[in-house]
Amino acid sequence: MKFKFLTFLSAVLCMAAPFSHAATTIYTDRTDFEASLPTGNFFNNFSGVPDATNSPVASVNGSGGTPAITYTITAPTFGLGVFPDAGFKAVGNWQSSDNLVVDFTSGNVFSAGGSVWLTDINGSRQAGSVTMNFSDGSSAVVPSTTTGVYGYLGITADSAPLTQMTIVGTGGSTYLNLSNFSTAVPEPSTYALLLLAGAGYVLWRRRKVTL
Repeated sequence: MKFKFLTFLSAVLCMAAPFSHAATTIYTDRTDFEASLPTGNFFNNFSGVPDATNSPVASVNGSGGTPAITYTITAPTFGLGVFPDAGFKAVGNWQSSDNLVVDFTSGNVFSAGGSVWLTDINGSRQAGSVTMNFSDGSSAVVPSTTTGVYGYLGITADSAPLTQMTIVGTGGSTYLNLSNFSTAVPEPSTYALLLLAGAGYVLWRRRKVTL
């Protein structure tokens, strides 16, 4: 029995090794990031969300994809605005001092990315930078420009689901905007292997404690 257990555990850890030691991948090009996503990913440009231009809303919820992905976007202190743009909408902070926070509530999101930029109170694009922080410890700075393509950042986590993404602007009189938001669950075989690796680690730790 002991030999069978150790053999099983060894196999699990060997299968898990390429994933547990892989680095989180960061993308700054929208096309490259979206091309890397598996089928069933969830894209949201917030076109179905009612405008919130005269008063803030508490949150914006997203739900879609296969397997189902859910998340909630907030600006914790002052609430959100939802603003129409060319062909899509942007979710932004109602007050420039607030952050945007995305909580991934389905527990299965390994990839997330979106367009981010800064505007003034009238919606005109502003130069500056946007910092995106993820629950796995990843962080990157995205430039905001007054013209051209919107800044973009996407990441694929290495071994554990993302639970949160926090977006921080440069402050002052600039406002945050998020759109073209994509999220994804790994391919079924990869997801199963990640779960198996986690189970194997728990068994290994339990076995080590009892020795």
